[in-house]
Amino acid sequence: MSQSNPMSADRSNEQGEHAPQRESLGGVVGMGLGLVLIVGAGLMALFPLTRDTDAAQLLRESFGVQGDLPYGLKPVRAVAFATGERLVLLRDPERSRAEDHAPHWTPSKSGAEWRFSFTKSEDQKVETFDWSTIPVAGEGRAPVEVALAFFPLKTGRKVVESQFHSMHFEDITQLPKSGKTVPVDSGHLDWGPFEAPYIQLRHFGRDETGPGFWDTLRVNLTVGSKARILYLRWSRGQAGHRNCALEVLRALPTGEGV
Repeated sequence: MSQSNPMSADRSNEQGEHAPQRESLGGVVGMGLGLVLIVGAGLMALFPLTRDTDAAQLLRESFGVQGDLPYGLKPVRAVAFATGERLVLLRDPERSRAEDHAPHWTPSKSGAEWRFSFTKSEDQKVETFDWSTIPVAGEGRAPVEVALAFFPLKTGRKVVESQFHSMHFEDITQLPKSGKTVPVDSGHLDWGPFEAPYIQLRHFGRDETGPGFWDTLRVNLTVGSKARILYLRWSRGQAGHRNCALEVLRALPTGEGV
């Protein structure tokens, strides 16, 4: 534009007093739109578009579930990400209704996860506590919630690596007094012709009622080019067990086509 040429400064009066103002406004609008696009792109990267979808349909299409699941589990929510991740939550309505301060299940790109309402410690000095003194209810009771997650191979590899290979066993008598999440069991489960790796976690922590824990268990169901993970959660103070995961696995087909 001629207004932007320094050599045309002497002719500015001939082109009207308001021309530079119109250009300035246009520049401001352009910059604003640019900032919106940049911020929008950043937000898209952090929070990909998601939508709730039909949970029963997702169970059929992504996990091949055709019939009933054990333990009275019913699909209650399903989320699909624009980037290809799909998550579905199942729950026993009767058992979950009786829970107090139950963890909140949050869908995310890194997999289904439960957020526990334990109090975070603000003390800089780390005190230890013998968490083996916390009562543990007997093993074998049914999980109260189950989640299934499907990931495209590109992101699934990172998720599997972080959720199955980045934790190690620790002495629970010497964990921080504020609590910590540690593995308590791991191995492989028979799933059709496969041996599916699993890891059981115990989430120690404190809240207004005192020290306690929640058990969860993850099973890596990745087959071929499709990464899938099964998650189970038990009630507070209830020990989880791999046999419960086996019951759920019997309802999940192993084929690559699902």
